[in-house]
Amino acid sequence: MASRRAFTFTALAAGAAAFASVAGAALSFALSPLVRRASAAGAALDLGAAKDFDAVASGALGAAEVVLERRIEDGYMTRKVKERLAVVKDASSPFGLAAVSTTCTHLGCGVAWSAAKKAFLCPCHGGVYGADGRVLAGPPPRPLAKVPLVVAGGRVTVDPSAFEA
Repeated sequence: MASRRAFTFTALAAGAAAFASVAGAALSFALSPLVRRASAAGAALDLGAAKDFDAVASGALGAAEVVLERRIEDGYMTRKVKERLAVVKDASSPFGLAAVSTTCTHLGCGVAWSAAKKAFLCPCHGGVYGADGRVLAGPPPRPLAKVPLVVAGGRVTVDPSAFEA
């Protein structure tokens, strides 16, 4: 080096470049979940063709179970989660259908539709829910959660934000 001043300038420039690259990477890492969440928001989850639920809407079938897979961005990782829903008849809905969660409100066990009893039964502690999700017997403190669904263009969809707790 020609002088002390040139050496100091070179050292400061190298330090600033190293700091800027590390700070930029750290900032990008910290803000990336915000960007990903914004781009994934609003994508409806497809349950299937509306004609597949005609038997439920007419009352011939008590409930139709639907298993759908969705992606969850949790912190800095993405994971796949399966959700179970039951599509049931609902006269108060503009579509004639409603979706209820198949997770028991007592301890989170999975409930299943019993065609013989015309009810959702929880195998863990004997919880019994009606076709509309209301509690009929057992220890559950609340009815099954309703998930808003939309029938449009011949498809039945649900909003993924309904699963966020």
